[in-house]
Amino acid sequence: MIKLEPLKCPKCGSVLKSQQKDLVYRCENCGTFVYAPTMEVLNAKIYRFDTNRHDKKYYMPFFVYRVEYFIRREVSKHARDIYNQRGSWIAYIPAGGSLPAHETLRIAKLITSRPPQNVVETVDFEGIPNLPVEITVEEGERMSEFLFLSYEVDKPGILQSIAYTFTAKFIELIYLPFYYRGYYYPGLVQYGGEGV
Repeated sequence: MIKLEPLKCPKCGSVLKSQQKDLVYRCENCGTFVYAPTMEVLNAKIYRFDTNRHDKKYYMPFFVYRVEYFIRREVSKHARDIYNQRGSWIAYIPAGGSLPAHETLRIAKLITSRPPQNVVETVDFEGIPNLPVEITVEEGERMSEFLFLSYEVDKPGILQSIAYTFTAKFIELIYLPFYYRGYYYPGLVQYGGEGV
């Protein structure tokens, strides 16, 4: 017979509990965020709503990566070819909410192109539900590469070929405030909402 041991917080030793299928546990005792697949403590932040709407409120988890790329050659029809171009940026990948692929890409592009600024952190979710983390850090890395390629496809011309190297290094987990009304939209003034 196999005896299952409860998961314990690496910081304080308290038993970790989750009320939903989530790859990240938050210790109820000390507030530590623990990544279940490896039991590593994550650097995590929760950003407070600074708008007030009547739609349903949620906290959406994002994996944040430092992306670096090197395009050896990019050939596009009706546009100038690119050679030996390096770059880096921060990618924000939605990590939960069972989003369809097109919604994941839409939200990733929105937050990556306009990263959260002048936001206020909070120590907990303040009674607002948080969407579970449903992808692994490695899946988020692959999604950040897909995001990079989608930006290349969006450039003027028709992309015909691209030779590149790409790395994505995990930085942190953040929970951003979102509303839901048939689709998710950010609960932050910088994305067009009115302040509280």
